[in-house]
Amino acid sequence: MVLVLSCGVLAGGLLLFAPLVLTRGRWQVRFPRLAFASWFGAFLVGCALALGSLVAMVAASLSASSSMDAAAATVVTVGTWLSLGAIGAIAAFVSVSAEPLADSHREAISALAAVALSREERRGFTLVRFASEEPVACAVPGRRPEILVSTGLEMLLSAAQLQAVLAHEYAHLRYGHGWAVRVAEVNALCLPRFLRAGRGLRRATLLLVELIADDAAARQAGAANLANALDRMAKESGDAGLALRAERLALRRWPRASHRRVPEPIRLPV
Repeated sequence: MVLVLSCGVLAGGLLLFAPLVLTRGRWQVRFPRLAFASWFGAFLVGCALALGSLVAMVAASLSASSSMDAAAATVVTVGTWLSLGAIGAIAAFVSVSAEPLADSHREAISALAAVALSREERRGFTLVRFASEEPVACAVPGRRPEILVSTGLEMLLSAAQLQAVLAHEYAHLRYGHGWAVRVAEVNALCLPRFLRAGRGLRRATLLLVELIADDAAARQAGAANLANALDRMAKESGDAGLALRAERLALRRWPRASHRRVPEPIRLPV
């Protein structure tokens, strides 16, 4: 029983207080991959400990009930079933909460697909060009992943800059960022609003996946190309976040052009 309680306390500490520790300082911006791994490591370990402590408590209760009288055994049995019911309720809530997120995502993608001008099959994903004056590019995970690029973005950027943006979106697909964002969103819905853990994980995930993809694209297609692309997109859309990401890229050191290698699926004639 002491072990069960210890696991429960440790799980609660990881889930509730890890955000307070991991948001201190500015190291996350400099080392986004390490910060991302730390966030989700704490989250997954906390969930595993919480589930393990609950399963151990149920097992211990069932084992102890065999040596109890009828009344005590009944209480233990009811408590066990209530614990299992709590697990089922949490699972059902997660499922119900995740479905509207998936529906809204599918609706947004369907709206873009309706104005698609071309679909080019590439290794690992489909490159979709769609008509829009807005400079937009996004990665769509799934059974057949897609990268969507607007005509407005193609007109705004040079070929080298567009290739850097494609490298950024390709990194989202390769690293499974879509699933990480979905987990963070569902986690934020499951926890009470007064707790910082859920909102903190969601906010950190949205930022860190962008920085990780920026770093990958900078190493592959050139930091200057990506920074210039982000700067142009920021001026066109008025998004200050894009400008800050461009500034971050300009302040760091990156491999020389001779050491860069653009992945074959996203190569463009430049």
